[in-house]
Amino acid sequence: METRSDRGVMLLIHGLWFHPDVWISWLEELDEAGYDAVVLSWGGGNRSADDGPPTVEPGFDALLGAAKRHVGAFRPRPIVIGHGVGGAVAERLLNDGDAAAAISLAPVPGGYPAIPTVAHLLRHSSRLALLSLHSSAVAPPFPQFWRAIGSVSSNADARDFYEKYVVADKPRPVLLRVVRHRTRARSRQRQRGPLLLAAGGKDALIRETSIAALHRDYRRRQPDAVTDYKVFPGMDHTLGLGTQDVVVLFYCLDWLTAQNL
Repeated sequence: METRSDRGVMLLIHGLWFHPDVWISWLEELDEAGYDAVVLSWGGGNRSADDGPPTVEPGFDALLGAAKRHVGAFRPRPIVIGHGVGGAVAERLLNDGDAAAAISLAPVPGGYPAIPTVAHLLRHSSRLALLSLHSSAVAPPFPQFWRAIGSVSSNADARDFYEKYVVADKPRPVLLRVVRHRTRARSRQRQRGPLLLAAGGKDALIRETSIAALHRDYRRRQPDAVTDYKVFPGMDHTLGLGTQDVVVLFYCLDWLTAQNL
């Protein structure tokens, strides 16, 4: 698939419990910035077939396989932006040499970096932690969503986001695979493309300390590759997705420009 854009093609991958429409405001801005961006839709267990494009079945391996098929059709290699689980997929595509660059927003960590996040969930959001073990399609109730995911929004704004963009997903086949087997793959190239890791300073779901540990791990294992880390102090797990807040989006665009992408 040849890109029609000035700055290349981009693949956007949403996170667990999010509807792909959460990227709508980003798509408009990315188009204006000269990128040809498309969204990989996955999960959404309670959405009807008429509610959007066909989705990838839940499961990290299925999601990764679908993402690889998408990027394999692009020429040149795309930039991949992912949120949550989508961030972990974006990193894997970059490490495998399938992406030119990746931006990972509040990614689900694995291994040692996951410890602060898991400990925080068990201590402060045990119901959400238990919900994450379901193999059937479930969605967090609004109180849990507001407490852990949309925590800096007002009740009205959080409920509006919840009604528009939160869907039921099957968390267990996705999250356990990510947490237990998060990629440590090395790129087939001598040096992988640039990576930006982003965290919300008030993210009550994925702890900032987990993303910081992930960043340190990347710098230790791949010291010659570009691995940048940005914390947005006043932002929760959504990082402005699904809203008119463009702080994170514009930072990402500036970062891509700095990478000559």
